[in-house]
Amino acid sequence: MNRVKVLALCAVAALLAACATEPMVRTRAAEQVDLASFHTYAFVPKPGTDSGKYKSLTTQQLEKDVGAQLQSRGYVPAAAGQAPDLLVDFKAARHHRVEGSMFGPTFGGGWGWGWGPYGWGPWGPWGGAAGGYYNQVQTVTTVSLTVELIERADNSVVWSGTAFSELTHRVLDHPARSIDEAVHQIFVHFPVAVRH
Repeated sequence: MNRVKVLALCAVAALLAACATEPMVRTRAAEQVDLASFHTYAFVPKPGTDSGKYKSLTTQQLEKDVGAQLQSRGYVPAAAGQAPDLLVDFKAARHHRVEGSMFGPTFGGGWGWGWGPYGWGPWGPWGGAAGGYYNQVQTVTTVSLTVELIERADNSVVWSGTAFSELTHRVLDHPARSIDEAVHQIFVHFPVAVRH
């Protein structure tokens, strides 16, 4: 196999691996709180994922997915008129960063021809810092989804899980699947195990 084919196969493999990456997840739990001691839950009336006077499709999907995750761990929805042990809230955010690659003439930080201790010749490292120019500058958008469990009795967060992922065409084209995947990955890190 020639070098071009090998490089092309490596590039395709890297692209497929990048497409298959799961969201990065971070969780936090309140100290000295036993999450297994809670039994019932309800969703907050106005979660952070709703900005209008209605329940968004995102919130509806989150309630379905998070409800399924909680019920698989033995939690039950609070009955009408019953005060739940836990309230569930959601938050979504976007974060932008600019990335670029530097190309063009640069000097320094390498081995090569230049003035060294014995005159002109192959020495290194040599030269001073001189910049090139940025090419392929792009804005990368990362989205985050947070699920918070709040102890209703004292109105304090007892557990929080956040999934971070780059906003890609796949995420935009399949939002329900992306939400399913993010919620699943968040609850992989939940301290109460699934009941069989």
